[in-house]
Amino acid sequence: MRSMTGYAYVFKKSKDHSAEVIVRSFNFKYLEVSVRNLPQDRILLEERIKKEVKGRISRGKIEIYIFLKGPAEGDIYVNERVLAMYIRQLKNLSKKYNLKTDLQLNKLFTLPHVIGWEEKGSREENIIVPAVREAVNKLLVFKQKEGAIIKKEMLANLKRLKQNAQNIQKNKPHILSNDAEKTDIDEEISLMTFYINKLEKEVNAVGSAPQGKSMDFLMQEILRELNTASSKTNNATLGSLIVESKNYLERIREQAQNIE
Repeated sequence: MRSMTGYAYVFKKSKDHSAEVIVRSFNFKYLEVSVRNLPQDRILLEERIKKEVKGRISRGKIEIYIFLKGPAEGDIYVNERVLAMYIRQLKNLSKKYNLKTDLQLNKLFTLPHVIGWEEKGSREENIIVPAVREAVNKLLVFKQKEGAIIKKEMLANLKRLKQNAQNIQKNKPHILSNDAEKTDIDEEISLMTFYINKLEKEVNAVGSAPQGKSMDFLMQEILRELNTASSKTNNATLGSLIVESKNYLERIREQAQNIE
């Protein structure tokens, strides 16, 4: 069982560069991954990072912050197409207005977009992706520990819920045959017990498969049977047991909302 909330930090350093990666995970019904601080032209790297996360986490809002330090790696280049446009425009204006043309290359290089910088992507391959992978590993360990705490609390409330279901069975009144359809709650008790046992099995399941959605479905079914049983009885003892059962179920539901 894994919690949906978690935190992880990784620092990696190479000869000339370093990368800090922070990963935070929050409750969310679906899986949403966002990557912060990457340049806009690094869309392919961003998708690779998201794929790395989606292959290992099934639910939650995941935020990844990346901080890079070190000299940029790349090449300076001259945008000859832009330079040619400037020269052509200057010559045309010189001819049109009969002005002297003084085309000095060093001055032309100061014009916008004539000189460019093409950054190489080696940093991404050598530092960022391994750092993200390590951070996700740490996040999963964190989520597993938190999940163990939640599991313990859920099992404690499940135990109380099962005991209440047994008490409801013991305290149900004898039903006359002509009132059976309106007041008999045997079917509700039977279905409620079935779903409680399924929920307990789900909570105790071993592995990393997502559990939150299936737990949510089982709790909806248990609540449905409790509501139906409540509508069929006017017995004070049963009514009290059903209300108490709903309270235990609500505690389990709140805990399950943080389960991946």
